[in-house]
Amino acid sequence: MADAEQIVITLSGPELETIRELVADGAVHSVTDFVQRAVEALVSDVEAGGEMSADVLETGEISDELAKALDEITTLFQRNRG
Repeated sequence: MADAEQIVITLSGPELETIRELVADGAVHSVTDFVQRAVEALVSDVEAGGEMSADVLETGEISDELAKALDEITTLFQRNRG
């Protein structure tokens, strides 16, 4: 990411612990890698007219449909662990 800027974000303890477990298991390279992938996925969805992401950005709440999609992503990460 040649044009990347460094920023500071705040995550809850449980969120960060989950990400660190994914790093430890080799599912992602680093916390930064995970956050970059998550942001890229959200931005790509919004740019493609994704209603799920737009709803989250607007309301701050996760819909059942987005929760299901996130569960699917988690399953993919877990498959990559082993």
